[in-house]
Amino acid sequence: MDFTKYLSLLDRGQLYFPNLEALASSDPHEGLLAQPNYRHRQWKGIDDLTHTEWDELQMEPMTAAERHIQFWSTKNSREYWLRRRFYDRRAFFVNCWHLNNYESAAMWSRYVSGTEGIAIVSNYERIERSLAKSAERLFAGKVEYLDFEKSKVGNRLVFPLSKRISFAYESEFRLIQWDLGVQERLNALCSSLAESMFYGPGRPKRTDEIDWSVIEEDVAGVKYPNGRYIDVELGALIEEVRLSPKAGDWFLDLVRSVSGKYGLNAKLTRSDILSSPIW
Repeated sequence: MDFTKYLSLLDRGQLYFPNLEALASSDPHEGLLAQPNYRHRQWKGIDDLTHTEWDELQMEPMTAAERHIQFWSTKNSREYWLRRRFYDRRAFFVNCWHLNNYESAAMWSRYVSGTEGIAIVSNYERIERSLAKSAERLFAGKVEYLDFEKSKVGNRLVFPLSKRISFAYESEFRLIQWDLGVQERLNALCSSLAESMFYGPGRPKRTDEIDWSVIEEDVAGVKYPNGRYIDVELGALIEEVRLSPKAGDWFLDLVRSVSGKYGLNAKLTRSDILSSPIW
């Protein structure tokens, strides 16, 4: 982070959790599914199924009428799941860490411009302890990096913990706050559409394309903040404050002084990632 964000962290005593929808401005795929998850959109009829898909949908023992129902039920269900991931990211707020035993030159370059950068060093136990008194219910997990052209995003977790392999250098560990207020408003809109699709599991009301446009304007109108601050115990959280490898002595003195005024006594060092070789 830059110095102003570090100062904000000290002054507020809070971690910032940007909304996932806001993060999508730098990664449009944030929180979404991968290309293979969109395969059903190429299905115009049963003849478009591959042999693998035919077997996956267990078509062989069915009558023609049953196959028709199975086809449209599966197509609409997969579209429903895909769109829910797009809508639901408005309900998630994340605080992101780089998980590594060593410094990353890529992270310094990506997130710090100039010489006045700062890295906060912590670990899982410290993070857990620092948030123990938080009024928020928080979740955490490591991001899985996938080839979005080839690998499906699984549906084991509702949480946004999959990203494209192009971002693997981030080695991201996420803290997640799930806004159930926003989620409930999205659920209500999607449930009204689902009621037009199914009588119950495996019992579709209709066997044609679902018209998603009937709720998209209402979904777009669901309000959510761009981010939120969550209380944290800084003394428990921060093990070390590490400055940019290009930081001057004056900046080290400034950070030490400011940190002390806010009562933070964590170890303060300058990164040696650009140290001179020994000959």
